[in-house]
Parts: sequence; C-alpha cells; structure tokens
Amino acid sequence: MLLTVFLCFLLLPGCTKSEPKQYTHGYPGAAQAQNNDQAQTPYYVGLIEEYRAVLAEDPNNLVALIALGNTYYDSGEWQKAIAIYEHVLSIDPRNADVRNDMGSAYRNLGQYDRALAEYHIALRFDPGHLNARYNMGIVYAYDKKDLLSAIHVWEEILRLSPNFPRAEYLRSSIAAFKQGMKREGR
Repeated sequence: MLLTVFLCFLLLPGCTKSEPKQYTHGYPGAAQAQNNDQAQTPYYVGLIEEYRAVLAEDPNNLVALIALGNTYYDSGEWQKAIAIYEHVLSIDPRNADVRNDMGSAYRNLGQYDRALAEYHIALRFDPGHLNARYNMGIVYAYDKKDLLSAIHVWEEILRLSPNFPRAEYLRSSIAAFKQGMKREGR
C-alpha cells in the first residue's frame, strides 16, 4: 500500500493535462508541435507498465487511471485512451478534464460529432472549462468547416478570459474567418 501511495505521488505531476495535444494537422502550428513532441518523446512503454502495476493493486485508482489514459493519448493510442477514460468516467462521470481529453481522442480518430458531444458534456459539468471551449472551436473551424460556430465559441472564451493563453491566436483566427466569410458574401 505504501508503494502505491509513493508511486501515485511521484506520478501525479504527469496526471494532469492543461492542453491536450492535437496530432491532426488541421490548425496552424500543429506540424511544429508534433515535431517538437517527437524530439522529446518519453518512454511510454515504461510509463504504461508503471501505471498498470499500480492499477494491479488498486484497479480504481483515479490518479493512475487518468495517467494511464493520458499516456495512451500522448502516445497516439486513441482507442486505448478512450477505453481508460470511459473507465474513469464510470467512477467519476463529472470529470470535465477527462471528458475534454476523451473528446480530443475522438477528434483525432475523425469522430468529430462524438468529440463535440464530449466537449459539451464537459461544459455542462464545468461551464468555465476553457480548453473544452477551445477544442470545440478547433473542431468547428477545421473539421466541420462551421466558421460561425467556431467564432461564437472563441468569442465566448475571450469574453470569459480576455487573457486566455491562446487569445492572440483566437483573435487573429476570428478576424481571418470573418474576413473570409465577408469575401464569400456570407
């Protein structure tokens, strides 16, 4: 038991994700982000083994489950990440961070409507979850080609948090979308 607590304490910093990675190349900077990630790839197999060892002793350890799901996500194993996230949500269905990450995994599988559904659920449980709103805008803009919805979602982020870390990207994207729609007569 002491080993489990110790491992969870050591692994806790890797269990939270402030910004899910988007491996598809549907938005500016994605290719560079992916190249940077590849240059600093952690040893996923070892991490997975460690989390599974913790889970062998405590199968419902949320910290280890989320960390395992995030490791699968970060290694591009979207289906395995989703399976783990679903298990987490069976224990803690109101976990907006996990819903957001699961939505991003669905997005990376090309299941855009399912991704949007997960982002909406995350926002129902945590209306201030800015990453879920941001990711929703990404899906609307780049996958669904619904620029009006993307603009609406991103303007809401800027209203809620004018200093959002990606605020300049949002402002420039909104301006570009509006200009493009104006040129097209929409």
